Amino acid sequence: MNKKIIRGVLRLMIALQFTLVLSGCWERKELNEVAFVLGIGIDKAETGYTVSMQVVIPSAISSQSTGGGGGTGVPVVVYKFTVPTFYDAQRKLNLDSSRTSYLGHIRVLVIGEELARSGVGEILDVFKRSREPRMDFYVMVARDATASDVLNVLTPMDKLPANKLFSSLDNSYKDSAKTVAVTLDDFIENLLSEGEHPVLTGVKIMGDPKEGEDKSNVERTMPKARLEYHTVAVFRKDKLIGWLNEGETIGYNYINDKVTSHSGPIAGKDGKPIVIESIKSSTKRKVKIIDGEPHIYLNVKALCNIEEVQSTENLESESTIKRLEKETEKRIIERMQNTVEQVTNRFNIDIMGFGQSIYHASPKAWAKLQQKKGDDYLKSLPIHYSASVVINRVGLTDNSFLEKIKE
Repeated sequence: MNKKIIRGVLRLMIALQFTLVLSGCWERKELNEVAFVLGIGIDKAETGYTVSMQVVIPSAISSQSTGGGGGTGVPVVVYKFTVPTFYDAQRKLNLDSSRTSYLGHIRVLVIGEELARSGVGEILDVFKRSREPRMDFYVMVARDATASDVLNVLTPMDKLPANKLFSSLDNSYKDSAKTVAVTLDDFIENLLSEGEHPVLTGVKIMGDPKEGEDKSNVERTMPKARLEYHTVAVFRKDKLIGWLNEGETIGYNYINDKVTSHSGPIAGKDGKPIVIESIKSSTKRKVKIIDGEPHIYLNVKALCNIEEVQSTENLESESTIKRLEKETEKRIIERMQNTVEQVTNRFNIDIMGFGQSIYHASPKAWAKLQQKKGDDYLKSLPIHYSASVVINRVGLTDNSFLEKIKE
């Protein structure tokens, strides 16, 4: 056969192979054909689940962002279905809506408290299995409310309530250490981990949920209903068993090296508060095997500033600064100790992940501890606490000017 013909046939075959991989996106959809689901709420129903889906209304958002007459309607719509499986809710949404649901932009997953107490493992399987969700959205529990009610509350600062829930949680855990920000991926990983139990932040409706559904809620200087993050839910396996208070949550975050910023008052010698803010914090955790028994060592290092002073104590004195540093160290250690004691006494579960640390440090020591103590290992686990605090700045002025105010 002629060499030119052979070359031509080979080139044609190569060209045909390229058409197989450059055939385009077979699942392509236009933007005007897609319903973007930003928030999902799941509640327990008599048979199955009540699933709420918060879907953005593109026309409302585009008109507001361009200044073209926005404000004529609410920017989201919530579809609510009682179904035996979550997948059925997606199918029903596609029947009710002129657009196909898309879960790739979910910001939050809200779980009703009743469902959380009965177990969430089964309903989470669909998110782990599906290729659409990105697993980086936050999960939270609706405290004393349904997840549906939470998603129905309209918020004034953020036009999209799901975005508000995501952003405020992302900011609050960094600024206050009074919440925890847990993605679905992290939550499922903790459910499967040995020696560590999961936690989730609770969200509460402050005010009348029905008022929160009305557009007038975002047209008032003081909305009649608002969403507030409220304490932290504790899970044994996939079931909610109780709540941490603010102080216990702060201790939990210090133990697990999750404190970005945190502030609190220390009493001056006159009894009036001096507010100390931690601007940089790190917690080092070590496991040491002593006489065959594991010991946990926690060391917190914090760089702090003085942010507010109502006391007349002399802040120019080095001894005063040293005293405030020691008092802050003592407060941090007390927070951590109280959290461990309360969690052990009330729940007897390891949300701190001490068991996981022991397992990674010495699988043999962990196996021996499990054999000897079982699930009660926290009750006798030696934990050693230490803290080192440095006050870096006292602000633009040293002593308060209050005592200089003339009558």
